[in-house]
Amino acid sequence: MGWMPEPRSSRWWGMAGASSAIVTILLWLIRFVIADQSFAFNYAFRYMLLAVILSLMLGLMGWLGLRRLWLCGSAGIALGLLMMALSSGGNSGWEDLISLLNFFMMTGLGVAAGALLDLLAWVYGAWSRKSK
Repeated sequence: MGWMPEPRSSRWWGMAGASSAIVTILLWLIRFVIADQSFAFNYAFRYMLLAVILSLMLGLMGWLGLRRLWLCGSAGIALGLLMMALSSGGNSGWEDLISLLNFFMMTGLGVAAGALLDLLAWVYGAWSRKSK
């Protein structure tokens, strides 16, 4: 994982900002173009806030050194956006709810997988240091 910034590097915040912008644009495209919903400022703002909060939380995890959590969480967001786009074809409220649930579920699974990988790496490191 040499391409990722080092822990405590300011590059994590730049990556979080870029991720916020990309996820916001993709959420807006899914909601207002693919799902063919009329533009509403309050929904657009809420989706932007969701993207910023998720990106900043993952950026903080990367900054703290939990790089596997950042990587898996970002992959979960990407997969969640894809599933959200695929399941938001109808015009009823159920498709909107299901697509948002898909997004949250994939994001949560990515974060959980990353947390598990970082925990396992920490346990392995502690075990190998102890056995020396």
